[in-house]
Amino acid sequence: MDTIKLKKGIIYLMLPFRLESKISAGTSSENSIWIKTDEDLNSLDFLLEHVREFFSRNHTTDKEDESTCILMKLKTDSLPVKMFNNKVYWLLNKPFNDAKGSDNTLKLPVYFDPGSFRIIYHPFTGVAILVYSIEQFKHAKDTSGGTLADFIRMNYLLRTFNRHDEAFFISQNDRTEERSKALHLLADSSYSLFTRTETGNVETDGWRPWQLINYLLNDLNKNNNITFFDSYHFFPVSYLQGVDEIRNDEIVNRAMFFLSKVYDFDFVPSTSILKVGEEILHPFKQIYYATSLEGASVFNNCSISDPVFIITFYSNSFKRSLWLAILGLLQRSVFLQLLKEVSDVNTDDHKKVKEYLKKYTTVSLKAIFSKVSIYHQHNDFYDLIIRQLQINELQTEIKDELYGLNNLLRQFHEDEVERFDGMEKQFEKKFNLILFALSVFSLIQVTYQILGSTSMSVFKHLLAIGIPLILGVISWQVMTSHRK
Repeated sequence: MDTIKLKKGIIYLMLPFRLESKISAGTSSENSIWIKTDEDLNSLDFLLEHVREFFSRNHTTDKEDESTCILMKLKTDSLPVKMFNNKVYWLLNKPFNDAKGSDNTLKLPVYFDPGSFRIIYHPFTGVAILVYSIEQFKHAKDTSGGTLADFIRMNYLLRTFNRHDEAFFISQNDRTEERSKALHLLADSSYSLFTRTETGNVETDGWRPWQLINYLLNDLNKNNNITFFDSYHFFPVSYLQGVDEIRNDEIVNRAMFFLSKVYDFDFVPSTSILKVGEEILHPFKQIYYATSLEGASVFNNCSISDPVFIITFYSNSFKRSLWLAILGLLQRSVFLQLLKEVSDVNTDDHKKVKEYLKKYTTVSLKAIFSKVSIYHQHNDFYDLIIRQLQINELQTEIKDELYGLNNLLRQFHEDEVERFDGMEKQFEKKFNLILFALSVFSLIQVTYQILGSTSMSVFKHLLAIGIPLILGVISWQVMTSHRK
């Protein structure tokens, strides 16, 4: 792989996180460096309308829909835009402090695209994804942007942050004013996402991805308290295009394996693993897709003899694949959040249980899709993502939890109905006793009036009182037997 030249190699790093205190409805999600954007809406035209609205509805209507996303980009005057615009950085694997470094020291020229920085936020669940890209830098005198082996090492190195083997960046520009910009990545430590205190001299030693993440998310963390789903791991989505077609299937499968897994070159997968088809999709001769829980990749394996429009088509279509990967990872994050919430639900608080059941129903209506596009290759790739990210399994697990909650509500409802039935029977019994007493007194009064005298013998008095009592008892027995 060291001899295979790449025409293009770019990695989008995606970091899902949750806001413990959500941004309330009607409150602006913008802050000092982030602003809402509708720049991506045109690139979503390949999606079916209801899927496209999941991303775009809050940008096309005045009324906010909490069940659909908010897209944000960096402000043009923010520090990352000033740092990365038309600048090249060295990517190294220099270790922290005295930690043992890699035997294979890397020093790769890379480029950050300031326009790629995005936050995709789902207000209803408080889940969001941070996205930005790093690209192999192509020298003007060289037609290639590095080798396939370099790209795989770059992918592996960029996967983690806040560890001793974290990637290391330093500007190629030796001017002090350029390198000093990295100092501003050291955001307010009182709201830092990480507990590390060691930062080193970023002007001379360079900076780490955790410092960039902390800067990008500092304001959100200050106001809403951020936690990560997968501690210190990115989900990378890679796109690569060789200078020429790779005809060896084993090389292709091996490259797709390493790009979608966390293994480095020291791990040697068996041929049987490489040939497993569950994680690789090959819908066309020139294009390969691969994905797993650890990452995804798209390989444009075109030949120089292929028509230009074919090469261009697959190159330009990567953005669509990227949005499908974003959608899949966002759905997975939403389900993980729902599972966390359902585990925290107090089953004795039936009002909260009902609210959660309603919440899941809302999410399932707005965020679950069977098909996403009219183009079969996009649906196939989405199906691959859904399968490998185990979204269906997560959904099934949530449904099982909800089934248990629903049974609790049903039992609670049955107990309440039984309790109210008992109360109603007691009330009916007391009411009938009152009616019985009133009817007896009424009959006595009627009897005295019929007899027409208040000075009567004891026998007549007994008849005046006894006849109504006997009739009342007979009526009570009739009513009781009828009710039974």
